[in-house]
Amino acid sequence: MKKNPPVIKRVVKEMGGKIEELIPERGYFYIHLKGKRILVTRKFKIATDVLVGGDTTKFKDLTYLLLKEKGLPTPKSVCLYKYAEKELNKKLITLKYPLIIKDAQGSNSKGIFPNIQDIETAEKIIRREIKNFPRLIVQEMVQGKEYRILMLAGKMIAGLEMIPPRVFGDGLHTVKQLMEKKQEKTEKRTIINDLFKQNLKQQGFTLKSVPDKGQIVYLKKSSALAEGGETQDVTTLVSKKAIAVCAQASLAAGKCLAGLDVICQDISLDPEKQSFNILEINGKPDIYIHYNPTHGQTRDVVREIINFILKLKT
Repeated sequence: MKKNPPVIKRVVKEMGGKIEELIPERGYFYIHLKGKRILVTRKFKIATDVLVGGDTTKFKDLTYLLLKEKGLPTPKSVCLYKYAEKELNKKLITLKYPLIIKDAQGSNSKGIFPNIQDIETAEKIIRREIKNFPRLIVQEMVQGKEYRILMLAGKMIAGLEMIPPRVFGDGLHTVKQLMEKKQEKTEKRTIINDLFKQNLKQQGFTLKSVPDKGQIVYLKKSSALAEGGETQDVTTLVSKKAIAVCAQASLAAGKCLAGLDVICQDISLDPEKQSFNILEINGKPDIYIHYNPTHGQTRDVVREIINFILKLKT
């Protein structure tokens, strides 16, 4: 694929066009020709919208740049590549802590290092992990509730609040005992490590604490469905302005069907009146999570998607 960009650029210039570099380290650039702006990711991928391209949600660094270019709310980030060591400190000092480091091409929660409190720790993790993940994105961590908004052709068809694994105190058992009981039947068990203990400490607990009856203790900060995370249907609560922002984001990524990960205080409120950030855009979103949520009603999104496709075929 490395041989594609030089050929494409040469032909474009022969046709009277210009090249705008986007991510040189990846070989991503824009073609400006006949009033059009076409995104090229090393090779042509003819998607629904050829003016955007096919890899826009596969790579987090590209998604971030596209959202930023459109002025859409997303956490401030920097992108790092294995041969850009000399730029590391220069880029990191532009960010506010805490940070989260992610594999720019990762999925399923792999290659994620959250809650980094200082530049020394960030540099240590990056130097260690850049060997395993040659493309990293470093992002300012934002606070709020986590939501998944499913968009289809600019229309929201479902919304979920993604609730992190939690236990409810009964005034009798310790956090550790409550946690063990909750996760007897979960797919995975939450690992007890320094990060886990730090999360408890921030809430005023330890593993030996006995929470009062009804008191909530969050075992993780992320949704982690496999570890007992919950879902709450919020489809009817999402504000029109929040939907409009999500529609713009899916359009910027050139995706007809997209699942947007949003962090904000309250999805029912105006995005401009709160901290509101789009974390990621999933071009192949999980559909099953909108069926039989932990709380609230099922949204039959498969039926809506199929009906939409059938209308396109007629």
